[in-house]
Amino acid sequence: MNGERGDMIDKDGKLFGKVSVIDVLIVALILVAGIFIATRYMSASSASQGAGSLDTLEIKFYAEEVNDFVVDAIKIGDAAKEMAQYASFGTITDVRTAPSITWVSDLDGNLYASPKEDKYFSVTVTMEAKGKIDATGFTLDGTTYFVGKTVILYLGKAGFQGRIAGVEKIDGR
Repeated sequence: MNGERGDMIDKDGKLFGKVSVIDVLIVALILVAGIFIATRYMSASSASQGAGSLDTLEIKFYAEEVNDFVVDAIKIGDAAKEMAQYASFGTITDVRTAPSITWVSDLDGNLYASPKEDKYFSVTVTMEAKGKIDATGFTLDGTTYFVGKTVILYLGKAGFQGRIAGVEKIDGR
């Protein structure tokens, strides 16, 4: 039956003698990727379209040890974005510094806080964002976060890793 009209794949590997099987697989892969991207985009846009139902959240972000020049680059009123998902963490409303905290251990394995003086600080940044708090954490721009999660935030012209230290719904906004 080789070469007859009833064969689906001919001796050259072409489907119905016209299209390569590899071509069909590539087109199928592109379609699957397109459907995935469209679904992700649609779910994110539908979450942002419900902006009228979003609450105003106050989010606190904490880092134990940040260089002084990084702290100096954080300004109240600047935008805050999370690096991996690029979700908006809203606008910076407060920046507080304290002595840095570096944890060191002795020979017995006991940990002690050992601040670095002068050029390093611990920092707490407070932001206001639109989102929703639920039983598993809080959602911003279609991404769910939780207190204690380590993230990298872009805070104005600065960026560094820290932990989400708290989130509360702000009443009346």
